[in-house]
Amino acid sequence: MKYKVLLAFLTTASFLMMFLSERPIYFAIPLWALLSALCYYDFKTLKLPNSLTAAVFLLGIVYSIYSEQNPWLTASSFLISSSFLLIVSFVYYKLRGYHGLGMGDIKLFAAGSVWLSPYLLPIVLLLSSLTAIVYYFLIMRDFEITPSEQKIPYGPFLAIAIWLTWLSGENILSLFK
Repeated sequence: MKYKVLLAFLTTASFLMMFLSERPIYFAIPLWALLSALCYYDFKTLKLPNSLTAAVFLLGIVYSIYSEQNPWLTASSFLISSSFLLIVSFVYYKLRGYHGLGMGDIKLFAAGSVWLSPYLLPIVLLLSSLTAIVYYFLIMRDFEITPSEQKIPYGPFLAIAIWLTWLSGENILSLFK
């Protein structure tokens, strides 16, 4: 029950954040809706629907054209993000003998990257990893589940990080200057 209350609070807060941002509302609302749907599906099924991920990608392309982003920057964000997580997934599989990262996660990171500058991609990975770790320890404490028994969807944490970084990534990046 308390997780449903927390989820409702986070959903409402993330929705309200878009009104405090300088991002165009007509892009923010569909992106928020798509990322929220992806979170829901991944938590329920441990799968990210290709149709929703493709919609994030296509809307991101439209946004990058609308915002007059450099097309080479958009393409480099896409290539860097997809290549990096593919390499991480491959190395993890070779070391552990099983997949720790699904292709849906890789596709979501790549789709979300077209909304962002390549300089913001490490922030997405940092935020998504930190929120996943916090979630993991909450699950471990409350349900006494051992690490080998629990599969944790990474897509919701990527979606949250993409959203937060798109809304305020430049502000976050300026903290490190």
